Amino acid sequence: METTLAAVYCEGWDDAVVNPLTQDQAESRDSAGEPYSVVLLAGGLPHTVLDISWAEGYCAVTRYDREGRRTAVHELRRAPEGDLFLRESTSWHGPAGIGAAEFRQVAARHRISWQIGGRRNDSIEPGGDRGDSHRFSDAGRTPPRLPLPAFGRWALLDSMARVHADACVEPFSAVCAVPREIDGPFRIAAADAHDLPVRTTADRPWHPPRPLQPRGLGTLFQDGAERTVGERRMRISTHPAGKLNLPTGHLVAADPSSLDYGEEPFLTTVPPGTYPVTVSLATFTDDPGHRRVAAVRLDITDRRPVRWEPALRDGQDLLDLGYGEFFGFGVDAGMACFVDEENRERLTDEWESLELLDPRFTTVADGDMIAWSSGWGDGAYPTWIGRDHSDRVTTFIADMLLFPSDD
Repeated sequence: METTLAAVYCEGWDDAVVNPLTQDQAESRDSAGEPYSVVLLAGGLPHTVLDISWAEGYCAVTRYDREGRRTAVHELRRAPEGDLFLRESTSWHGPAGIGAAEFRQVAARHRISWQIGGRRNDSIEPGGDRGDSHRFSDAGRTPPRLPLPAFGRWALLDSMARVHADACVEPFSAVCAVPREIDGPFRIAAADAHDLPVRTTADRPWHPPRPLQPRGLGTLFQDGAERTVGERRMRISTHPAGKLNLPTGHLVAADPSSLDYGEEPFLTTVPPGTYPVTVSLATFTDDPGHRRVAAVRLDITDRRPVRWEPALRDGQDLLDLGYGEFFGFGVDAGMACFVDEENRERLTDEWESLELLDPRFTTVADGDMIAWSSGWGDGAYPTWIGRDHSDRVTTFIADMLLFPSDD
């Protein structure tokens, strides 16, 4: 006998239908790549929730049991070929009678992460948070894939969740198998009505995994431009900081006090040479003696960048980033620097003699390092790579995140 799942459209599920949408509104968002959610009901209760944002090539499939407990979450991402692949799968299995909040802590947990190149990593915790963790890795396993579904064709996504991606690693299959709430064929139809709670709010319960984007890089190097910090204004001025020697073209951005910890260079390299560096200083308009470094730019060519991308190190994958996240270099001593990989070890002790109060930047060892004070101080900071129309590298910018994202 065929089972019917009723589809409720909204901006998210948080024990309530958040910001309901009509089917037409949801389909419009689907076409535009904008985020929305689909709550699939079985017997009037949430069975599966789909969080979709095709602009990011993202879909999360969350399964619930009849007790309202989350039993599995599957994250699918768009592959370079255009179809979807299973990026991560987490499932919980435990006894009945345990509430939803406690269930995710005490239930057996199995997490699988996939790399599209062919590696599967398993983490199995038979006792949930209370027991041991068993980890496995297999380099010969490609992730499950499926075509990008058309709007309304949710059965394909739900079916992937129902088969739990793949068999569990023995001998743990008994504790991580997710029981199927529906066996046999089913179809999906728009819900005529439902008895679920409804909530309207400006804050959606989920965000697509959209990493931090470059923000206002142009004004950071525009003399006289003003930016807002809280209720105060800061004025930008730019200053040449000398030329940086890159004998190998492998750039490192780091806290100079951590260079002896083997800070890795960026994967993107440039021809060996010497390149000019410009520092952007931001000065409070009501306190001219208070200045901070807003950003530092390394110019590889004099061509204008037309697009920006994050600078990545070996092993970093943008698919690992969530909403507003970034890969950055850490700062613990209130300082940052650019240095070539070849010069890194030789300059590990230079930071001890650096004084960056005025002008807050300096050239070290005849251009083998350019160092500066790091924005508001300790933290993590991204580096952006600018490219021209021919996809050639034009610029590296270390962004000190001085200004709020909504500025």
